[in-house]
Amino acid sequence: MKFVKPLTLAAILSVTMVAHAGTIFSFADSWGLITTFDGTTTVGTVDPNNGNCIPFLCNTSNQIANADYQQVYAAGSFGGPTSISSLGFYFQSFGGSSLVIGGNYSVYLSTTSASVNGLNGTDLALNRGSDWTFFGSFLAGTDTNPMITINGSPFSYDPANGNLLVEIFGLGQASVCNGCGNGYMQVDTSGSVTSRAVSYSSSAVPEPGTLLMLGTGLAGIAGVVRRRLF
Repeated sequence: MKFVKPLTLAAILSVTMVAHAGTIFSFADSWGLITTFDGTTTVGTVDPNNGNCIPFLCNTSNQIANADYQQVYAAGSFGGPTSISSLGFYFQSFGGSSLVIGGNYSVYLSTTSASVNGLNGTDLALNRGSDWTFFGSFLAGTDTNPMITINGSPFSYDPANGNLLVEIFGLGQASVCNGCGNGYMQVDTSGSVTSRAVSYSSSAVPEPGTLLMLGTGLAGIAGVVRRRLF
């Protein structure tokens, strides 16, 4: 099933709030989800003995939390400049639920200077490029079996400028531990063409002063949007 919704002011506020929440834990390693771009370019080789449940099918923080999942893809995996309009991820047939766990999900893309196995696993914001852009979103409850396809606004990517970064936010993600009836997605564990960084943070609300500043900024954005549209 395919779900996409436009970027809203609420989405901007929600993602901004992640940066103001306390980190529970974070890490980076050599694993990465098998990913197909626009139904034509697949990055990664399936490890038949392993699977990855983050960020779609589990939350390993043991509490309701905000999940920030990043994955870098080697520029050499792409034949040249391309416009990315869809991402596809595949369910691994190990059993368990294939439904995306509860949360509010959004996806961002950017070029990155980070290398495969070189993502910063402590401060994920440092992995983003200057062209970091909202791509699209999907819904909790989406069935990932046999795959989940996320359609979004076309993103122009030129491998000559660096590797590709895909970032998935799961805000207020349900607490579903790894091994608690969850399913898994197909994964590449070689660390040769893709790798990941993951951070979980508390879903605490920013202080009133912070909310006031954010609200003022968003009001300005809303004004710009209205002027452009009307």
